[in-house]
Order: sequence, then structure tokens, then C-alpha cells
Amino acid sequence: MTTRLTRVAKFARWVPVAAVLAETAVGAYWDLARISYVRESFDHLGYPMYFATVLGVAKTAALATILTPGHPRTKEWAYAGLVFVYGGAAASHLAVGDGPDKWAMPLFFTAATFAARAWLPTGGSTTAALRSLTGSRTRIA
Repeated sequence: MTTRLTRVAKFARWVPVAAVLAETAVGAYWDLARISYVRESFDHLGYPMYFATVLGVAKTAALATILTPGHPRTKEWAYAGLVFVYGGAAASHLAVGDGPDKWAMPLFFTAATFAARAWLPTGGSTTAALRSLTGSRTRIA
């Protein structure tokens, strides 16, 4: 029973990781593609559209850094950058008087980013951590 509980606990650690990685990938695409939702949000918040390009490139770089093996210090910076991105989005929506329907999700992703970084093993890669979760010696990705 303890082994099963341990495996469930290990799996639960990946929930915020998966949420942050998925949101970062989708958000990077949306920012770089400047979809209508992004254009409307940036207009509402008073940000220039070139800022969407800056955010899209930063999210892409953070995603690549987190997913590649090694460079633990660079990963720290990537997670820190995502905290600023999502925390800044929440703060921006609060600053213009938006309700929880606008700032709650960025705040959730801020907390999920903290959790993802805190719960992942230090010094290893994301794929190595995935291998330890599955107990597999086969190569992932």
C-alpha cells in the first residue's frame, strides 16, 4: 500500500507541472499568433501589441529550458520568469478592476509554477524525473 501511495504522490506532483507546461505552450502560440483573445486582452489592459511578441518569445524560451536536460540554474530563471508572467497578468487584471473571472486563472498558474518548481527534483532533467515516476529505463521523448 505504501508503494502505491508513494506512486500516487509522485504522480500528483506532475499535475502543476503539466498545467504550467501546457499553459505556457498554448500561451506562447497565442501570443505569437496574436489571436483575437490576446489582442482584446492587451487592448483592455492598455499594453502595446509588440508586448505579445516579447511574452511569446519569453514563454517559448522558458518552455525549451524547462524541457531540456541539465542547466538547473537556467531552469530556475525560466520558472522565475513564468512567475512574473502569470503574476503580472493577475496584477494587471486587478489593476484595471477586472473580477475573478479574469485574474483567478493567472493567479492559479502563478501558484502552479511555484509548486512545479518546488516539487521537481533538483539537478535532474524533466525527462529523468518522468522516468523515475514510471519506473522505466526506456527512453522518453
